[in-house]
Amino acid sequence: MLTQAELLTIYDENKEDLTRFSRSIVGDMPIAEDVLQEAWMKFLRAAGTRQFDEPVAYLRTIVRTLSLDALRRIKRENARISGPLSDGLEAADHNSPGPEQTAIARLELERLQGIMAELPEKTQQALLAYWQEEKSLRDIAQMLGVSLGQAHGLIKNGVEHCRLRMRGREKQN
Repeated sequence: MLTQAELLTIYDENKEDLTRFSRSIVGDMPIAEDVLQEAWMKFLRAAGTRQFDEPVAYLRTIVRTLSLDALRRIKRENARISGPLSDGLEAADHNSPGPEQTAIARLELERLQGIMAELPEKTQQALLAYWQEEKSLRDIAQMLGVSLGQAHGLIKNGVEHCRLRMRGREKQN
């Protein structure tokens, strides 16, 4: 089995290539970085239980699989968001929300801001940097003085909290 130092060397030497590879599939750098983080965690779990003949190829396969999963998820979400008009007619300016949609969006934003206020300060900062400023996980980790994994955890936990609360549910522990 590979030592911790060998595993870190594999990660350090291949991180940029793997991130570019993932980005070429998903088309978005923050998502590609998230994919690489998740792939790395899966790779570490697997490295603890088995020996690899080609560890970089195995890690690349994990990145590819997770990138394709992320791409399918993105396409599903985009299809759901921009689904067909119910009457089958094209709206004259379907990209501009009407007054009702604007009011609903404003109320949802206010609700989300209230929900985010429930979160710890670092989690709030991480979410705002990720959503509004579109910063990478590495930039967020550096900004908050935490590890890459901790930054990923802050965002993941914050998103999960907001998602559950927006749906009217409390987080189940």
